[in-house]
Amino acid sequence: MNHELTDRELLEELQRRFDKNREMLEAERELIKKLNEVNQKLVESEKVKTNFLSNIRNEINNPLASILELSKNLSLGTVPEDMQEKCAEMIQSEAFELDFQLRNIFVSAELEAGEAPLSVISVNVRSLIESVIDSYSRKITRKGIVLHVQHGIDDGVIFRSDAEKLHLILSNLLSNAIQFNHDNGSVTIVSDLKDGVLTVSVSDTGIGMEAADLQNIYNRFHQIEAGSTKTYGGHGLGLSVTKALLDIIDGTIEVKSQTGKGTLFMIKVKELEGNQHEDVFSSDGNDFLFDSADDDMLF
Repeated sequence: MNHELTDRELLEELQRRFDKNREMLEAERELIKKLNEVNQKLVESEKVKTNFLSNIRNEINNPLASILELSKNLSLGTVPEDMQEKCAEMIQSEAFELDFQLRNIFVSAELEAGEAPLSVISVNVRSLIESVIDSYSRKITRKGIVLHVQHGIDDGVIFRSDAEKLHLILSNLLSNAIQFNHDNGSVTIVSDLKDGVLTVSVSDTGIGMEAADLQNIYNRFHQIEAGSTKTYGGHGLGLSVTKALLDIIDGTIEVKSQTGKGTLFMIKVKELEGNQHEDVFSSDGNDFLFDSADDDMLF
């Protein structure tokens, strides 16, 4: 039997092997490309985390150092009597800012670990919004910001959602509207509740953002202005936490912004169903328990 290949068969075999080698080479090139992309992302991630750790150190150390120094002076009696009230206000302000930063950090860690369960309760929406506004009243006054509030929700109206998450979402939006605003600027908050959907918008007359930056604002640790000499504080967690919490409570967020003219964030949250925590009520993000038998408040 003749096992020698004909010229035609030899050419076909060579072509088959050539095509196979070319496919393997292309697959190898694609693999190398993907490995390079992954490596670049790891490098960028490491850089972002390094910047985050540097920023968060300042965000925690600065208010903590102020609290320690002011409280020490008060305890030693070295603060003049006419300055003691001002000193106490400064301590409260720094403590509030530290608490806010830590809440975002802790919630971010819980989200990363998948440990941010939904807690559905009855929420007095208008009171909760007013509570958020009240907690920022000193910062609003200190910066000379004019606040406009337009409630389309009657006081006492109940909405079933996760009060704690909703409170932190609104706190982040208002905090940004104040922080990235100009002195003597304005902030407008508009709320409405129709057909089981809560809508809240927070707009400001601040520095605004470019269209290209809007694609990344919900990325964790992302800050439009980076570096140790940045003008504005923060650690780049607020909006990523806000977006993640909205996903949990069945909500969405939209943003409109223009450089130098301000930013508007609008959230829409659907009322949640279920029988979870039927006897829990919240008016300001804190939960109150009621005895189902006699409606006495339990502490």
